[in-house]
Amino acid sequence: MTQYQISRRIFGKTALALSALMSAPSVVFAKTISRFSLSETGHALGGYDTTAYFNAGVAVDGTDAITANWKGAVWRFATEAEATLFRANPEEYAPQFGGYCTRAMSLGQEVPGDPEVWRIHDGKLYVFFAARGGRFFDSGPVEMIALAQTHWDTLIRVE
Repeated sequence: MTQYQISRRIFGKTALALSALMSAPSVVFAKTISRFSLSETGHALGGYDTTAYFNAGVAVDGTDAITANWKGAVWRFATEAEATLFRANPEEYAPQFGGYCTRAMSLGQEVPGDPEVWRIHDGKLYVFFAARGGRFFDSGPVEMIALAQTHWDTLIRVE
């Protein structure tokens, strides 16, 4: 076998291997984030009472005197009755996407939500970084939720 034939054979095998690698599905590394967007004080939803959005229709600051621990986060409440509601069914009251901004999540980003910028859609709580995100949500909530869910599902959430 001549040097030319050896070089050609090595080149052919290398090209074939590279071609196989390039046509294989990309390896995607999942990003790890905290299960809930926590405030500087370590409270879920910035320390706001998550049941108040549903029961009072407003954002109400919780108190350190009335809390619940769930999935590695401290949740604050304005009254013991609201804390009891949450403890009985936290999934019903917890914000979607861990309290991260729903619009940002729909764009493939993880940005803390502002508990004073929120919407309830189909019985679920969604928070946003800014009022603009809420307005975008209003114009197409189903589409935004689907996009946000797709990104949320790629993340590894830790407590």
